[in-house]
Amino acid sequence: MEKLTVTGYYRRPPHLVAKYKGFFEQQGLDVDFHLVDLAPDHNREMAEGVWNMTLSSADTMLARATQDGVDYVMFMQAEEGLNVQLVGQKDIASPKDLRGKLLAADPVDSNFDLVRNKILRDFGVSEDEYRIDILGNTPHRAKAFMAGKVAAAMLVPPYTDRAVEAGSHILAEGKDHIADWPLACGWGLRRWVEANRSTVVRFIRGWANAADWLQKPENKRETLQLLMEHEKVSEKRAEEAYARVVPKGRINPQAIRKNIELRIELGYYKPPHKSTETFCDMSYWSEATGLPAPAPAGMPQNAKS
Repeated sequence: MEKLTVTGYYRRPPHLVAKYKGFFEQQGLDVDFHLVDLAPDHNREMAEGVWNMTLSSADTMLARATQDGVDYVMFMQAEEGLNVQLVGQKDIASPKDLRGKLLAADPVDSNFDLVRNKILRDFGVSEDEYRIDILGNTPHRAKAFMAGKVAAAMLVPPYTDRAVEAGSHILAEGKDHIADWPLACGWGLRRWVEANRSTVVRFIRGWANAADWLQKPENKRETLQLLMEHEKVSEKRAEEAYARVVPKGRINPQAIRKNIELRIELGYYKPPHKSTETFCDMSYWSEATGLPAPAPAGMPQNAKS
């Protein structure tokens, strides 16, 4: 049995199914999961090759590839859609009230911080109108928020629910400001992915088979139970995670291109710009599933040379 270590912010439904229903084992893989604590640490450790691969946002990969020059490649997509909320303290009624306030943050320029920037800009609040404190992933941001140390934070369930129960407000839903967000994608250093093609293909195949299994109506209840038991989420939130699963782990090139366009729009990706396919290699997914690769998305529509 080959050992493989995957890092990420939490285990997605197909990951749990693949582990507990034996789909990874069928591919000769023993998959360990390393929980991300702090995004900058995740980014540094991925660049250093500490972890084989990650299941995290395409946006994180794009940020580090385009801003830091790290040669990453994406080979599958696990989830699409946003499950994050901008949550404010009891005295914060609107995102506009966050001017001059201290907000919890993690990576600063990507992932949920990019979503926060988009939300606040949509409300007319620019990044120079509030302060941030880099605290870490959702549990760390939630702890600081619940202690009243920050005025607002980007939170995901079940932490959002706990904050609301304590009297805080959901100021905005990420999904209302950004559609088709490639929430969790499989990616890693291109040199490692290329050198371990068989491992990557077998991982995708196990994941795709698990996604096929869980999307059968008769298996939905067992999948929800796995999520509630192992990820400690409510049934409502388990249902939401279930709905975000991408069939067979198929990459959506159009969603990746939209993410690139958002980074350009917000000023985080400077020209010259590259095509979507620069960052994605569909051949791993095609080999794993026996299906043709999705049509390429090409250059971002707001690209500049």
